[in-house]
Amino acid sequence: MDKRNPVKNILRIALPPLAEWADSTRLAYVWIDRQGRVARAGELAAAEIAGAFHAARAQVVLHPHDVIVAMINVPAVPANRYAAAVRGTLEGLILGDLDTLAIGHSKRAADGTAIAAWTPRDPLRDAWQRLSAAGLSVQAFYPLQLWSETPVLDQPEPLRSDDDPRWLTPNPGWSLAAPQLAPRQRSRWRATLGWIAGAMAIWIVGLNLYAAQLKHETQQLKDRMERDVRDAFPDIPVILDPVRQAQQGRDALRTGQGGTTGTDLLSLARIAAHVLPFAADAVDLFVYQNNALTLTLHDGNQDPDDATLVSTTGPVNTVRPSNPGDRGQSGARNTPRATSANTDKRQPSSTTAAASSAPTTATDRVADTAAILQRASALGARVERDDKGAWRITRVEP
Repeated sequence: MDKRNPVKNILRIALPPLAEWADSTRLAYVWIDRQGRVARAGELAAAEIAGAFHAARAQVVLHPHDVIVAMINVPAVPANRYAAAVRGTLEGLILGDLDTLAIGHSKRAADGTAIAAWTPRDPLRDAWQRLSAAGLSVQAFYPLQLWSETPVLDQPEPLRSDDDPRWLTPNPGWSLAAPQLAPRQRSRWRATLGWIAGAMAIWIVGLNLYAAQLKHETQQLKDRMERDVRDAFPDIPVILDPVRQAQQGRDALRTGQGGTTGTDLLSLARIAAHVLPFAADAVDLFVYQNNALTLTLHDGNQDPDDATLVSTTGPVNTVRPSNPGDRGQSGARNTPRATSANTDKRQPSSTTAAASSAPTTATDRVADTAAILQRASALGARVERDDKGAWRITRVEP
């Protein structure tokens, strides 16, 4: 016989035949205290019992009509093959499918015998679910035939009165409560986890929407940057990196090595800065038109040379205005005269000191004009001056 377990702090409930059980059916129960005595007993509905004994472990005794108990002979097999050996023995006793039954069995005795019990799975699962829904924590299901010191195989009397000594019988150590038949317990964290999952789903959807919005804005910004680069640098065939290509185009314009032409504004302005250094901070108006740059200087800041520059290769003529110092002894005024640019006039050595302090001569002016034309020619440009004193810079076509 199996070693019995002591009975302490346990709630035992006797069920009627499962086919006759309703939620309002009053069930016989006893509460066994720490000393192993019946502390409370009576008959209540399942929900009332659960309210009276909150969170108590319940051992449920099945009615004899719902359980079949038999003594079987089991061969000696290893422990990991014992359950299969019991099922193999029961196949000769049960005509139906063993998979539709909940089967429990004791350990093998020294003489090779064991007690086995079985009941239909579905009614037992439903009873377990109803007791759990009422609020009872079911620990095991036992056949009533085992609630005696000597198990009986026939139909014993149901448990009714609280003075029935079978209430205090130790449990056999095995039951019909297979784990796969247990109802799913509702976790107290289920609602919290549900709210967390919902919040995470909303958060993920929001992140995806925000990412899509950022992607759309990024594409719009990229398209706008490409349009701006194409407008600023129409000679760039393909736009791959707008920012980098714009920087390269800007640097090329600054150094004069990019895709700019020699007749654009920046190139002509750079030539004017080299050719006409005296025009710095003296420009009153500049006009860029028809690949030509025209500079008008402030009054009093014109070049001291009043000559008209026709071309970088043509003659340079200067007109020397009248000067009181050039008058003869007769008091007659000298007439202006033109001097060729390639005329090389030198002052005598006896008058060098006086010439250094004298006003600018026509020869000096011709030298300045020649320097301007020489610098312009070296840069491939043409410098002209109109009757109004405006300077015009153009490129010399090769």
